[in-house]
Amino acid sequence: MMEVMAKTDKGKTFGRLLKKLRVEEANIGLRAFSDLINMKPSNLSNIERGRIPPPANREAIDNICNALGLAKTDPRRDELFDLAARAKNRIPADVADAVKEQPGIPVLVRTVANKQLSERKIRELAEYIKKFY
Repeated sequence: MMEVMAKTDKGKTFGRLLKKLRVEEANIGLRAFSDLINMKPSNLSNIERGRIPPPANREAIDNICNALGLAKTDPRRDELFDLAARAKNRIPADVADAVKEQPGIPVLVRTVANKQLSERKIRELAEYIKKFY
């Protein structure tokens, strides 16, 4: 069966990262975790194995992150959002919500896109914004 989850440059997928965090860090079994996030164990297993895509909405991914104990500032939270979006070739749900809430974000995105900045430069810009704003 073909995997439906997209891979990042490092070969990570939403399901693989979720399983790693669930098993190795949170030490929660599949059934217990599925109860915490209100999902059928079979669906959770299929997401982790790449048989079905991860959830696309912010609430579901936030729920997963909260159940894993990931703080709002934990970069793995952003990574889960990014991997879920890549699996469906979409913009991450948290980013889409930010665009709706802050009208200046499209201007920023267009500016960055027009400058054709490398990923490294974009990360440097993000760090600058975090540090000074």
